[in-house]
Amino acid sequence: MTWRDVDPTTHPFDPDQARVVVRDVVFSPDPESGRPRGLWSANSVARGLAEHYGSWAFGWYHAVDETPDSGAIIRDLPASGLGSGDLEQQTQRYTSALLQWRAWLEELAAVFAQFAPEPDRGGDETRRMRERAVAPLVTLVVERTGAGETWRGACAQTLTWYLESTGMSPMEAEELADEVVDSEFDSWIAPDAEVIGRAGQAIGGHGA
Repeated sequence: MTWRDVDPTTHPFDPDQARVVVRDVVFSPDPESGRPRGLWSANSVARGLAEHYGSWAFGWYHAVDETPDSGAIIRDLPASGLGSGDLEQQTQRYTSALLQWRAWLEELAAVFAQFAPEPDRGGDETRRMRERAVAPLVTLVVERTGAGETWRGACAQTLTWYLESTGMSPMEAEELADEVVDSEFDSWIAPDAEVIGRAGQAIGGHGA
């Protein structure tokens, strides 16, 4: 998914109605199996939520891993995984996942807005803003994921989305973010200021 797909500023959402929507989806029949989505698979629930809210609501499905050191964005959900026969418990679980995912997107959008380059300032200003944004964004991901096993994937996605928000094409943004993350960051290790600085310079120097 691109940032355009998930940008919360262009995808309205009422958190007060989330539980009602999730419950309807969890109890609704899966198109393939005919069983309630909540008893069939998390993927089926995610697809149902995306049908209601738009593609952004599918994103939590790939952001969940309950292992404490997984490095995932969502690591804290109510008990009761797939296999529980209690659809109300499933509703609670998936509502939590959706709300956590939406909160993450809104947090990213706030940082993106803070480091949004002025459209009439030219390429040099855009590159400076991109370089400055790297440290707070990487720090945010580290705090959220605990810099666990797979945190680099979340970091690359976050940087990709930020670069897209500044006008870079999705393909170029993904290639640049992946290259920087692969070359500078390691699993299980929270990068220090020097490493983050090098990452910022690499991103800020791109296209100069």
